[in-house]
Amino acid sequence: MSDSSRRDSNRRYRARDIKVSFAGVPVLHGVDFDVVPGKIHGLFGHNGAGKSTLLKILAGVNRQDSGELFVGDESVSLTSPRDALRQGIACVYQELRVIPGMTVWQNLFLGRELRKNGVLDDVAMKEHTGQVLQDYKLKVQPSSLVRDLSHPAKQMLEVVANLDRDARFLFLDEPTTALEGTQAEGLLQSVRQIAKEKNIGVVLVSHKLDEVLGVCDEATVMCGGKVIYHAKSNIAKQDIINAIVGDAGSTLNESERTIRKQPDAASMPFLDVRSLCTERLRDVSLQAWPGEVVGIYGLAGAGRTRFCRTLYGLEKVLGGQVRLQGKSYRAGSPAHAISQGVGYLTEERKKDGIIPLMSSFSNATLPILGRFRKRALVDHNRAAQSARQILTQMNARGDLRGPIKSLSGGNQQKVLLARVVGQDAQLVLLDEPTKGVDIGAKADIYAIIRRMAAEGRCVVVVSSEEEELLEIADRVLVFHRGRCNGLAVASDELSIAGLRKAAWSGTTSML
Repeated sequence: MSDSSRRDSNRRYRARDIKVSFAGVPVLHGVDFDVVPGKIHGLFGHNGAGKSTLLKILAGVNRQDSGELFVGDESVSLTSPRDALRQGIACVYQELRVIPGMTVWQNLFLGRELRKNGVLDDVAMKEHTGQVLQDYKLKVQPSSLVRDLSHPAKQMLEVVANLDRDARFLFLDEPTTALEGTQAEGLLQSVRQIAKEKNIGVVLVSHKLDEVLGVCDEATVMCGGKVIYHAKSNIAKQDIINAIVGDAGSTLNESERTIRKQPDAASMPFLDVRSLCTERLRDVSLQAWPGEVVGIYGLAGAGRTRFCRTLYGLEKVLGGQVRLQGKSYRAGSPAHAISQGVGYLTEERKKDGIIPLMSSFSNATLPILGRFRKRALVDHNRAAQSARQILTQMNARGDLRGPIKSLSGGNQQKVLLARVVGQDAQLVLLDEPTKGVDIGAKADIYAIIRRMAAEGRCVVVVSSEEEELLEIADRVLVFHRGRCNGLAVASDELSIAGLRKAAWSGTTSML
């Protein structure tokens, strides 16, 4: 396709009957989707609806099993994001790819530097960057370091860098997740202005309906790998919520449900949080008692992970109060949290959970090696014996003496749970504890969680899976845009539809 034809403003980007399966499991079931130059298309759907899979196919990250992609009337086959960019298609992800230690102009020209007589032409690149920044009304200097920019400015820089590469179709994945209200509004208005003035087709993938709907020209809702709602005019927030909730009104079958014992409100909660505020949390209140599993639900970016990180000393408290067993608590570091009986299982076990080349025994005992110290040395045999005992109770399988990276995801997760148990944590924070594990490992992990509660520990579980929370939690609270009002509902009174409605609309009622 020539540059001139790619710039043809009448050529829309179309996906037709897109199907894809992973490991034999269908994920997309014949999806149609259009991106129109000069228009903003909102793409919505619940966790696991298929949005990310569709986005990756449209942006050239993954390939479809069947179906076709068209730019105008011409069929295109995308083999990589670079290939997609050559077709005028670009994607800006939630995790930005700008390089903090480089300048604005260096980021803009990364991978396509200008040369003069075989030498980098810094002057030309700086001049061009200045003109681009002026054209897009981005108020930063070409020589500024990216790490010194605000988050919205970094996002706009990545947007502008793609547009300067002749992108005519732009996908933005959760662009306002890390932004406050005025920042988010400013970013979206800038995107809208660019779409109109430069005739760029934009797709916004977001959970923040109130923010995004204000700039959308059309909206699509996905559920179960299918398009279930589409509107080009009169787009109503409630219609989108109704489509997302859909027929998910079922709860667990009575034969599958365990009768939950509710806490004695007259007794002292183990964890008592009142109006907690951090850089991203606005007003979080909740209570949790010993011997119960408290579920936390919410959409991506709602503040669930940041809440756990704050209690574990990884994020700074700016206001509010936290009490453990009636005593004021504020962790300055993970080491301090551990000393106070707080254990944390991270959502990203490969990123900041396991040490890949260490054995399972070593991974499980890392926080408590001091217990096995004899004079100046650590008795690793005794530490391994302690870890083995816990891992045996957890039904961990595989070569536990070898590198933990050789284990399955489920067994890696059991090792991290053994780490929490081994440090004798009384407040257990579990962030997506069954993420990336198979069905059999899930059942084992559920049993471990219930066992920890039965031992008198206070267990807080963050999960994006409604069925999971209904199965293992005694009570459930919902986070919405950095807030939690502290109103918990017994899980045996909840439905999947009620959880989704509360998460998307921010209503206090989950029933």
